[in-house]
Amino acid sequence: MKRVTESNTSPDVIKVIVANLPVMLCELLQGAFEAVRDIEIVTPINDVQHLLSATRPIPADVILIGSSRMDNTPGAVSILQSLPDFYKSARVVVLTQDPDYAEVISLFRAGAKGIFGSADLRFELLCKCIRCVHQGQIWAKNELLAHLVSSLSHPRSTNVIDRHGKPLLTTREQQVLHLLSDGLSNSELATVLKLSEHTIKNHLFRIYDKLGVSNRMEAVLYALTPRDTHPIQHRPTHPPASNKIAIIKTA
Repeated sequence: MKRVTESNTSPDVIKVIVANLPVMLCELLQGAFEAVRDIEIVTPINDVQHLLSATRPIPADVILIGSSRMDNTPGAVSILQSLPDFYKSARVVVLTQDPDYAEVISLFRAGAKGIFGSADLRFELLCKCIRCVHQGQIWAKNELLAHLVSSLSHPRSTNVIDRHGKPLLTTREQQVLHLLSDGLSNSELATVLKLSEHTIKNHLFRIYDKLGVSNRMEAVLYALTPRDTHPIQHRPTHPPASNKIAIIKTA
C-alpha cells in the first residue's frame, strides 16, 4: 500500500480519506486505487474514530464515507455533522445503497457533495465521481438530483404564527417541523438535530398539541397552508366621521 506524505505526493494527486466502509470493500478499493495515478488513499484507513477525534487535519481533498444503516454504527449524516472544522474544506462523497428521498436530502444538507450508489458500483465510475467532486461539481444520479430539486421547490417557510403574528412554536419545535416537512423519520430527525428519539417524540407531541393536529401529515399541511398572518387591527370605539355629503329632503 502506498503511504502519503507531504514530501512524496504530487500536488496533482487527489488525496482521499476512506471511512465507515465494510472491511472487505475497503480492502478491494485499496488494491484498486494502487493502479490509479491521480488518486491515493491516505492513512489511517477506515478509522472513523480517528477521523472524528483528530486534533490536526490529515491532508485530504476528498473524504469517502460509507452510509451504514446498522444499529450502533454511525451513519453518514452523523459523521458529516461531527467532522472537525478543519475538514470543512474537504469534499465528501457518500457511498450508499438505494437512498430514499429523506436520506438524499439529509446527506446534501449535511454537506455531502456527491452521493454514489453502491448498488451500481463500478470502479472507473467511482474514480470519475471523486475527480468531479474534487473539481467542485456535484455528483449524483438523475433520480437523486430530482429529489434535491424537489426539496428546493417546496415552500421553505414552515414558521407558524397566530393571528396576532406571534410564533406558536419554540425555535427547536420550528426546526423539527421544518425537517418533518422534508419527510425525515424520527431517527433521522434525532441524527440531524443531535437529540434522542425520545426527545424528538416529545417535541412532536407538543407540536401536535399546539397546532391542534393528530399526526405528522396534518402538522406539515398546517404549516405549509397559506393563511392570513397580518395582526388584527382593533377597531376604534367611535366610527370615523363620514366624508360623504348627506342630501336631506325637505317638505
